[in-house]
Amino acid sequence: MRVTIPAFWPAQLQKLGDTLKARQDTVRRMQWVMVVVYLSLLLIPVILPQVEHGRVLTSIGHFSEALFWGIWWPGVILSTMLMGQFWCGLFCPDGILNEFASNHGKGWKIPAWMRKPALPLAAFFLLTLYSHLIDAHRLAKGTLLVVGSMSLMALVTGLLYGRNKRIWCRYVCPASGLFSLLARCSALHFKVDRQAWDAATRPVPKPVDCPVLLDVRRLTSNEKCNMCGRCSGHRDAVKLSLRALGCELESLRVDEVRVWEALGIVFVLIGLTYGAMHWNGSIWNAQMQSAWTGWLGATPWAQAAAPWWVFGHIDSGAMSWQTGLATLAAILLAGILIGIALSALLLAAAWGHVKQACRLAYALIPLGGLGLFLGAQEHSMEILVREGWNVAGNLQWIRIVVLMVAVGWSLLIGWHFLARQSTPWLRQRLSFLLFSITTILMALAYQLAPNTLPY
Repeated sequence: MRVTIPAFWPAQLQKLGDTLKARQDTVRRMQWVMVVVYLSLLLIPVILPQVEHGRVLTSIGHFSEALFWGIWWPGVILSTMLMGQFWCGLFCPDGILNEFASNHGKGWKIPAWMRKPALPLAAFFLLTLYSHLIDAHRLAKGTLLVVGSMSLMALVTGLLYGRNKRIWCRYVCPASGLFSLLARCSALHFKVDRQAWDAATRPVPKPVDCPVLLDVRRLTSNEKCNMCGRCSGHRDAVKLSLRALGCELESLRVDEVRVWEALGIVFVLIGLTYGAMHWNGSIWNAQMQSAWTGWLGATPWAQAAAPWWVFGHIDSGAMSWQTGLATLAAILLAGILIGIALSALLLAAAWGHVKQACRLAYALIPLGGLGLFLGAQEHSMEILVREGWNVAGNLQWIRIVVLMVAVGWSLLIGWHFLARQSTPWLRQRLSFLLFSITTILMALAYQLAPNTLPY
């Protein structure tokens, strides 16, 4: 069932898209303001001495933490799921730094390893592990190391390989691997009318200056589109448009499914998110870390304290390498167990057909994305609690509301997947029942995760 869109909205959206194209000068100025603010929040807490007592926001470092991890990160996740990658195209400091550097770059040929489609998702996996290992969300130096290193690599990528394009955003950026999945859920996209494109009167305009090297003529997915607006109105065939949430996923064909991407959804978007953000504060996690630390401590290797940039911690400044490895092992084990369990359940729902199971994995993107949003939002609540706000008691209710939306959204997409299969009625219903059980079990795992907010 689809809701009819009033005529007012398409016209206004098209006007917005055309404005973005016409006012790229204003967009550029806004982006450089973002770069200045971003670098200030990244560098000042490390350079200036910080207040270590009193309320959280009396320290510029803690103020930066609140903006980076309390507002920016959950806000970008949710906005990407609902509206597409506007953050990437209009506001991201790394994107503008990469494009600026590419204007003066050497223009080297992009190496084959950089073009690997799974690279951004793999980089996101490693970056998430490392950021939790050094407690980057609470440590100014950790934030500088994790976030700042991405900006440095964006600059270097532009200087080496760029030719007035965002090579970093298209091929390497770790966040793009995540956003490419989440943006497929969004209600906004730049819709291309292929017939109007081909029927454009001559002289045809110059090719679209797409910063991420997309073939706009064949654009059918929000996967890599940065929503920058530079193609809006081209050949009277490209329009910023509304669509039903998740409809791109619902219409996904079996031949469009990528096995590596399905594995990324199951093991990274869901498994790693749960292991790093939700299960990380549980008693089972603590017991596992204790067991691993004890085992590693019994090895003949000498005890060692690692510098903050290897195993940093907000309280002690550094932790032993044994504790760091134990933390990694605990997060990885939780992610792997969740991923294996999900894979088995999806295979059961698909009656053993790997491609169909991978297709069903795409239906879990809303659940995984909103689970990631919950983890980021809980850190926002932690900041508020440390600031003196009594909000910790609302955590369970927020989880319930968000997870109900996530479960309903994923089940709707899964139902559309299964309803399009030419399979017997009973088998179709049994598949949906198994998929529903899978989705609800994962939501319960999120819901039953311990409340680790400080009271």
